[in-house]
Amino acid sequence: MASNEENDHPGGNPGHGGDHGGGPDKPVSLFVNEKPVTVEDKKQSGLSIKQAAIAQHVPIQLDFVLSIERGGGKTELIGDDQKITVHDGDRFLAIPNDDNS
Repeated sequence: MASNEENDHPGGNPGHGGDHGGGPDKPVSLFVNEKPVTVEDKKQSGLSIKQAAIAQHVPIQLDFVLSIERGGGKTELIGDDQKITVHDGDRFLAIPNDDNS
């Protein structure tokens, strides 16, 4: 009879990573407005993050203001053409631009 001890790992081991040896084309999982978004490369711009979020049915628009959560309640604005490196688990907030001046 087979032992059930081998099946004691719930849901696999997501923290081990590196299924394909890593590389520039490894998809990155992030969150935009608490919704999961996957981008194909760690090199992104503010605009490309918003485009990916919209394509994955996050209810935002391209003219929204994007910021990244830096921890401790701090955020940093990300411009549409600003280049950033994203990492798994990064959290972004996209809000309407209310500048009516």
